[in-house]
Amino acid sequence: MIRQENVDDSKRGWVCVKQLLVTGPCVTEWVDVPEPECAVDGLVVRARLTAVSTGTEIRVFRGIAVDERGEFLHETVPFELPAPNGYSMVGTVEAVGDSVEGFSVGDRVFLPAAHAEVAAMPADLAVRLPESVSDEAAVFLNILEVSHIALRRGDPTPGCQLAVLGQGVIGLAGVAYGRAFGLETIGIDPASARREIGLAMGATAVLDPTAEDFSERIAAWGDGGGADVVLEAASGWDAIRTGMDIARTDATIVVVARHTDVPRFNPVGHPYLGKRLNLVTSYGYPADGGRWDCSSSRRLTLELLAAGRISLEPLITDRIDCNELPTIYGRLAAGEPSIVGVVVSW
Repeated sequence: MIRQENVDDSKRGWVCVKQLLVTGPCVTEWVDVPEPECAVDGLVVRARLTAVSTGTEIRVFRGIAVDERGEFLHETVPFELPAPNGYSMVGTVEAVGDSVEGFSVGDRVFLPAAHAEVAAMPADLAVRLPESVSDEAAVFLNILEVSHIALRRGDPTPGCQLAVLGQGVIGLAGVAYGRAFGLETIGIDPASARREIGLAMGATAVLDPTAEDFSERIAAWGDGGGADVVLEAASGWDAIRTGMDIARTDATIVVVARHTDVPRFNPVGHPYLGKRLNLVTSYGYPADGGRWDCSSSRRLTLELLAAGRISLEPLITDRIDCNELPTIYGRLAAGEPSIVGVVVSW
């Protein structure tokens, strides 16, 4: 039994809804699928907005596996196409499973769902949204959380200097958290448009890593000692090496970007071994019940958004209709640096 109220009969079970699938390398297709049924412990949600995770989604769009043998599309998901894409949706609850508490038909929620008109998901994966957080801000919740978790892996303390390599959506989110947490934060990216967004997101300085005076400007940043924490969000070993170069002794470099290449340098050779660097990766939330598990981490992010301590307006570069998704994928795959935050209307 499910609670499904005030929903037009033309939008119920037998109706087909559209979903975007990646069917091959750089090929997408809109398909009609039956509107999902509501599980006893789940929700059915009609999309208002989705957001594009430009790194993960374009890797999937290109048909690139996460492992050398080509077996996995995501960490534990076998490489099989066609596949849905995306993990960020804000929508309106249309049905509530009989065992679910805390949600009602009509609630505005975030859930980690792919690009589709309607999604069904266990209720414990959804977040009921406060009125003080807009749809456009809330739809980036999971993308923001990737950076939030990564920054905590770096264990910053008051007075720390934070360097964020790569000013895409994940890197810019890292800049926003750095500002919210009171850290001296520098954004590093070769694209001038993205550096400007980094400043608007709260970076105290931005640099081009390909500039001739990059080393001199890093030496003049902050107290001159280098970064205490580095977030690498640029998906390249050259960026990891830059992060290790600009880090001070005993610093932590957090790799949050997905890497499918191999290093062309020795990350434990000279001079890195002598700097006693901590090179760590970040993926997923700590176990439930920890201080910054999924629930508490998301709660803090929503509070920061509601209070205006994180503003995503500078990050949103493109607002598109859902029918434009294949086009934006193609532009992103071609490497257009002007596209950063993409909000999709349904």
